[in-house]
Amino acid sequence: MATEIVMPKLGLTMESGTISNWLVAEGDEVKKGQALLEIATDKVTMEVEAQADGILRKIIVPSGVDTPVSQTIGVIAAADEDVSAYEAPAAPAAPAAPAAPATTTVPLPVPGAPSTATPPAVSGNGRRPHRASPKARKIALERGLDLATIQGSGPGGRIVSKDILAAPAPALAPATALAPAVAAQGQVDLSRAEQVAAKRLTASYQQIPHIHISMEISAVWLQQFREGYKLEGKKISFNDLVVKATARVLAEFPRVNSFDTGSGFSYAPEINVGIAVAAASGLVVPVIHGADTRSVEEIAMEGSRLVDAARHGRLSPDDMMGGTFTISNLGMFGVSRFTAIINPPQVAILAVGAIENRVVAAGSDSFAVRPQLTLNLAADHRVVDGALAARFLGRLKEVLETPGLLG
Repeated sequence: MATEIVMPKLGLTMESGTISNWLVAEGDEVKKGQALLEIATDKVTMEVEAQADGILRKIIVPSGVDTPVSQTIGVIAAADEDVSAYEAPAAPAAPAAPAAPATTTVPLPVPGAPSTATPPAVSGNGRRPHRASPKARKIALERGLDLATIQGSGPGGRIVSKDILAAPAPALAPATALAPAVAAQGQVDLSRAEQVAAKRLTASYQQIPHIHISMEISAVWLQQFREGYKLEGKKISFNDLVVKATARVLAEFPRVNSFDTGSGFSYAPEINVGIAVAAASGLVVPVIHGADTRSVEEIAMEGSRLVDAARHGRLSPDDMMGGTFTISNLGMFGVSRFTAIINPPQVAILAVGAIENRVVAAGSDSFAVRPQLTLNLAADHRVVDGALAARFLGRLKEVLETPGLLG
């Protein structure tokens, strides 16, 4: 019996996804649990596994096509099964383009026959994409390795991380005189995840009336609190403390923890804090669920797990779902202050700057140098007005600066 491969729903707000890469070709034999393709959403790139043994008889939706959730994108079946009823959806009309060199159409292989044609998908630079796991791609990028020079040992010749680790380092070019800097030219290549995120954030910036509120916070108590954990042998980051404090304050200001339903706004039933992470495929926002019910140590453990999973392409759909508020921290890059764009359907996002020694008033006629950081809250003015945003940020300042309120 034929098994349909459908576009999965990887989040509550996901309506469509884009196939960034088919990892197997039509006519290839597949095993249950084997990775078949990669899907890019506005939040993350995920692998889709085969749900049955058989042959990938038909690829209905090719790479690069935005596809609605639950639509059939491929079929796994036995070699003698009839799959003629599965047809590809009508392709949208291609926009007019400047004259270009003629291209050759590559015929699809006949099901059950030996595959002799190269995969039809071709990247923008004219080279065929290499079948490699997300982790393998990340390591190759970090090491400056060309995937075209590496032989894959995974299923169907797929390149996996151990292949990258075993590859020799690229030879260094002979030292030459420093050449004048040359500006980069041509089009910037965005990953599928970055393209979808770009559309989503552009819509957010254009359609949501953002209001920005900033406050300077004393970090004296935060540093003492963190040092106390360090003496106990516990690894706690400043961001972990900010997540804990924010979750506590969100419980007191439920409107800041609400979400846009499309026809109004509703209170979120849980406090799930998303943390923005720069991954190889672009910005992702994994979620610490029930952050208000977790201790600082539990938040630190979960946050560390999510960041590691994000940077190695191992985030699961559950890790990305259900966020009700987002925190973006650029302090580790030395950024003093910045503003962030709301991640819909959420109604607010907190931007956290670096802890810096700054001159502050220490009395009516004296000054002192103390550690400070700047917080900026961006909120949807339709549901969170300036006064509410100011009260929320003021309470967060109080919790972060007062011993006993955070632990």
